[in-house]
Amino acid sequence: MNTDSHLRCLRPCFAGLALAGALLVLACQQGIMSEDRPYLDPKWVTSSYRLPFDENLRLKREARAAAEEGDREVCGALFQPSGNDGILELFFVENASNRSHSYELSPRSVQRARKAADQKDARIVGSFHSHPTSDAAPGRSDITHAGVLSLLLIHSVPSGRTRLWQVVLRDGEKKAREIQIQVIGRRTRGPSPLIPSPWHRSKIVENLEVSRGR
Repeated sequence: MNTDSHLRCLRPCFAGLALAGALLVLACQQGIMSEDRPYLDPKWVTSSYRLPFDENLRLKREARAAAEEGDREVCGALFQPSGNDGILELFFVENASNRSHSYELSPRSVQRARKAADQKDARIVGSFHSHPTSDAAPGRSDITHAGVLSLLLIHSVPSGRTRLWQVVLRDGEKKAREIQIQVIGRRTRGPSPLIPSPWHRSKIVENLEVSRGR
């Protein structure tokens, strides 16, 4: 699948931003939405998906850390590697929004995700983000700005739950239906294999610079 066909513009929403088309999108002027709604190839759609344990653990940790910094959110793209039907991978991108309960992408983050998907021979099949104070259910803007058949993975910090949703058409209106997701595998032994997300890494660098300046 050509991931370029699923790049759409981003519209800010303080209640929580959605990736237009439930995929990574190109930055555009606020309030301008593309009329071309992406309809994804139904061939890759399955009734259940699997998320590696370490991926889910990283999402929980990053989401909790972001929530502690003023109810911020983490976000990124959902990859489905070729030949691994049902397996999802998380590609974290920096949250460019400085507001709570929202997320936004920079053009650079979009290019990074698209390049990473091509290198992995993976498809971008949806997006993920965290909810710092609410349930892991998609908001109206999440659904409105998502493409039909695309996936929305949401992690709730308060409940600790990670839930997966798919956007479908019902009577001409887009709805979200929950899809089964199973966390598989175990955490590898030794030091944590988790790499800080772009947002979290920037906070670490910032804290180090402050410490050196003292």
